Amino acid sequence: MRRVLLVLAFAAVAVTGCPKSPEKGECKTSADCEKQEGYGKVCVEGRCQECAADADCQAGFVCRTNKCVPKPQCSGDADCGPGQMCEGERCVSRPQEPAPEAPIAPALPPQCADAGAFTIQFGFDQANLTAQSQDSLQRLADCLKQAPARRVAIAGHADERGTTQYNVALGSRRAESARKYLSDLGSSAGAETVSYGEEKPLCSDADEACWARNRRVEFQVDR
Repeated sequence: MRRVLLVLAFAAVAVTGCPKSPEKGECKTSADCEKQEGYGKVCVEGRCQECAADADCQAGFVCRTNKCVPKPQCSGDADCGPGQMCEGERCVSRPQEPAPEAPIAPALPPQCADAGAFTIQFGFDQANLTAQSQDSLQRLADCLKQAPARRVAIAGHADERGTTQYNVALGSRRAESARKYLSDLGSSAGAETVSYGEEKPLCSDADEACWARNRRVEFQVDR
């Protein structure tokens, strides 16, 4: 009887055969994957994959959909440095915002283009403004309101008669008279005064016509 049982057992083994090893990336455990070339070494739901968790990847990589990919640099803009933003988990340069357009300066009226047209003259040894000088300053003030300036230089001059020190002081009084009048007209913003005395004459003839030209205040307008 025992002999019969042994024969039947060997026959069953012959019919069923030996257990078949997993192949073509199939697995029951990760040990099955270790034996197969060309497949991942981690068993995930019956298939050999590269990874199932970040720990299965080497340093600097993380597991995404069972593949080891480079570790993302960021998850938000706060993870990136100055001037950078997070895009596709990588820090990239933030696009430069276009520079704001410079404001368009108001068109300069033709009558305001030549600052020399506003030069004013003074009487001998005088710093008070004549009616003609006041009219010139009024026209200058109107131009400064239409096209404001960042700087107005008011330069006082004198003729050659008198000492150098006296003429510098006289030129200063003349420049200050012009500045104060522009201030009264509401147009003295950015105004600066300077005196050259007799140092920069327009002419050098020793006669009244030349001296009258040199007794003046000139303007330089920078916009």
